[in-house]
Amino acid sequence: MGRNFDYVLFDFDGTIADTARGITRCALEALRFYGYDEPDKERLRLFIGPPLVDSFMDLYGADEALARKMVDKYREHYSGGGMFECDFYPGVPQLLDELKKAGCKMAIASSKPGKFVAQILESLGAAEYFSFISAPEVGHVNPTKAELITWAMQALGAEKASTVMVGDRLFDIEGAKQVGIKSIGAVYGFGSEEELKEYGADMLAFNAGQIKELILE
Repeated sequence: MGRNFDYVLFDFDGTIADTARGITRCALEALRFYGYDEPDKERLRLFIGPPLVDSFMDLYGADEALARKMVDKYREHYSGGGMFECDFYPGVPQLLDELKKAGCKMAIASSKPGKFVAQILESLGAAEYFSFISAPEVGHVNPTKAELITWAMQALGAEKASTVMVGDRLFDIEGAKQVGIKSIGAVYGFGSEEELKEYGADMLAFNAGQIKELILE
């Protein structure tokens, strides 16, 4: 089977796994600890994707010092088990297996701390598919998506013309454009078709099977 791309970079939350249950529960635990509450479960989904400190500041008006304390409380709950409250999206295990068999080299480019990504992939039995995890370290300045993509490409030895970024949010699409590679918008994730189109995704996929069709000939 031929390949349209030799190197495939995946976002994690909303692309590989549906992590909403764990993220929203841990965000709510952190908010309540510091005297906030959020009855609107849909609003909690806004924590999925952007850096956590930004979400606590932008959504609830916390100053940076408080927001960082909230992030610490969130991570206390998340590392205590919340990270494992997730599932593969339908067809993703088969997609990863077929891409690997076809000779594609794969990496993760995610804003989620790398140690969490590694642990979740291990628990899902998917660590073997990825040659590199490009993600921030806990307690360090959050890199941009373009930086994460660049690091992943360097680790894989990837060339721009043969690399594609697969992600569900505008950050993935913007990052791919800034680096100069193609992007596939995962419409089934936490973004929307409108968002992915607005930010210029080169291709759209409504399920894992369509991602395979776009990558493999």
